[in-house]
Amino acid sequence: MTQQNMEGFYRSIFIPRAHRIGRLTLAVAMVLCLMPALYLSFVLGAFPGIGPILTGFLAIATIAGIMWVVEPVSYFPVLGVCGTYISFLSGNIGNMRMPVVISCQSAIAAEAGTRKAEVAAVLGIVVSVLVNLVFLIALVLIGGALIAILPPPMADAIKAYTLPALYGAVGVMFYNSATRRNAMTGIAAGLAIFLSPIPEIYSSAAAGILAIVLAVALNWGTRTAVAKAT
Repeated sequence: MTQQNMEGFYRSIFIPRAHRIGRLTLAVAMVLCLMPALYLSFVLGAFPGIGPILTGFLAIATIAGIMWVVEPVSYFPVLGVCGTYISFLSGNIGNMRMPVVISCQSAIAAEAGTRKAEVAAVLGIVVSVLVNLVFLIALVLIGGALIAILPPPMADAIKAYTLPALYGAVGVMFYNSATRRNAMTGIAAGLAIFLSPIPEIYSSAAAGILAIVLAVALNWGTRTAVAKAT
C-alpha cells in the first residue's frame, strides 16, 4: 500500500470507524454507570430529589468542571483519535496513560501528531489498560481475602479510615502542585464554609465557589502587574 493509499484509508475508513466505535462504547459506558443510580432511585424508591442531585453536580463542577474542557483539548494532540476514546473510557489519563504514550512514542522516535505516533499511542494505552485491570483485580481479591481474616476491630478501622486517607493523599498532591497562597486560600475557604451555618448539602459547592473567587481575587493584582510590566 502506497503512502497516498494509506492516507486515504486512514481518512475515509479508519477515522470514521474509530469515531463510530468510540462514541458507541462511551455511550454504553455512560448508560452502565447510570444504571445503579437509576435502579436505586426508581426501582427501590430511593430517589433523593432534584435538589441534592444538582448540589452534588455543582460540588463536582466547581472543582473539576474546567478539566472537562481542558483535558480533551490538551491531550488530543498526543493521544490521537483512538487513544482519546480509549483513555477517557478507562481513566487515569494524566498519571498513567500519558506517561505510557510518551514513553512508547519516544522509544520509536515518533513525532507527536503523526500516524506513527498515533499507532504507538493506541498500542501503549491498550497494554496499560490490560495491565491495570490485571493488577486491580488481583489487589481487590487479595485485599478482600486479607480483610476477611483480620480481627474485626482492625478490619473496621481499615474500612473507616481508607476513604479519609485517600482524600488526604489527593489533598496533599494538590497542595504540593499549587502555590502556597492558593493552597492556603482553598484551606481557608473550606474552614470558613465548615464553620458557617450553611447546610451540609450545599457546603461542598459553596466551598469550591468561594475558593475560586478568592483565588482569582488574590491573583488579579499580580496578573495586572505582570501585564503592565510586559
